[in-house]
Amino acid sequence: MREKNKIFQNKYIVLLLITGAVYFFLRFISPLLTPIIIAGMFLTFCYPTFDDIQKKTKIKKQYLAGVILFLICGVLIILVWMGGSLLLQKIPIWVEGLDDVQQSVQVFVTDCCDGVGGFLGINTEGLEQVLIEQIDVFVENFQVQVLPGLLGSTWTYIRQLLSIIGILAVTMITTMLLAKDYDAILSFMGAHEGSRTVLEIALRVLRYIATFVKAQVIIMLSIAAICSLSLFFAGVQNGVWFGILAGVLDALPFIGTGIVLIPLAIWQLFSGFYWKAAVCVIIYIVCALLREFLEPKLIGQRVGVYPVAILIAVYAGLKLFGLWGIVKGPIGLVLIMQIYAAYGRYVDDAKQMHYDKE
Repeated sequence: MREKNKIFQNKYIVLLLITGAVYFFLRFISPLLTPIIIAGMFLTFCYPTFDDIQKKTKIKKQYLAGVILFLICGVLIILVWMGGSLLLQKIPIWVEGLDDVQQSVQVFVTDCCDGVGGFLGINTEGLEQVLIEQIDVFVENFQVQVLPGLLGSTWTYIRQLLSIIGILAVTMITTMLLAKDYDAILSFMGAHEGSRTVLEIALRVLRYIATFVKAQVIIMLSIAAICSLSLFFAGVQNGVWFGILAGVLDALPFIGTGIVLIPLAIWQLFSGFYWKAAVCVIIYIVCALLREFLEPKLIGQRVGVYPVAILIAVYAGLKLFGLWGIVKGPIGLVLIMQIYAAYGRYVDDAKQMHYDKE
């Protein structure tokens, strides 16, 4: 027994065990409990508002939760459907325009090589021929290998969308059932010491999630507004849509607005719109600086987690859980921190009780 206590008194071993338990939960348990977790988060954020509305209108909380969640899910499904439809409409147009883009790039390469050769006084025909051959090979590989894969995966994307719709439907039902007994569940958990600790950890994690989501929404809307307005007034075709897409992708770590604005700038440059290309580059720099300024202010200082720790957690999450690691990584970090802090408080209380007895 003493050896067992010594093991659990070693803070590094305890931290390692907590990390393993959190990984096991996020890897194997959380996918099975996704509707319950989403329903619990939704009710935790919105339950006080539902309570006030019920007192004024006598409408039961489960119905309010179901209606609001139905509206949210409906808006999300419509946006995804519209975005997918627009993308499927644009792909044939982009494919048809590849030949024009290829010719524009070849003219651009020729002009650059001629300019460099004239400035240095050397013959650049060999370099020009190699570059043009590589461009032709790239376009041919893109048409033969990449495009068929994208178009052939359409059914896979549709199945994933239907799976998401199924999860949302189960979540809606779970939310309505959970809202009916929410007060009783909280009372039961608050009456026992162990469950009260679990509830405290859960509320801290939910507070972090709320802060993180709120910050990302503010940053995403700000960047989307800047990109959309700037591209629109610069006269970029479909600039508003590109701006919204840049704002959404900026919320994803390691992706950012550059995945939209840099190719868009190159496209404008090859098309001869140098001013529009410069605007795209300037917007990219402004958005990057804006995120670097806002993110520490909105996240790090409020949840007590350094931004670099969040970045490392996201990277580790991507390696361990794939794309969902963008969400699971930071949540896992906060879970480990909160469980370890709760364990520390438990040890301190046990020591204090021991000293009191002596």
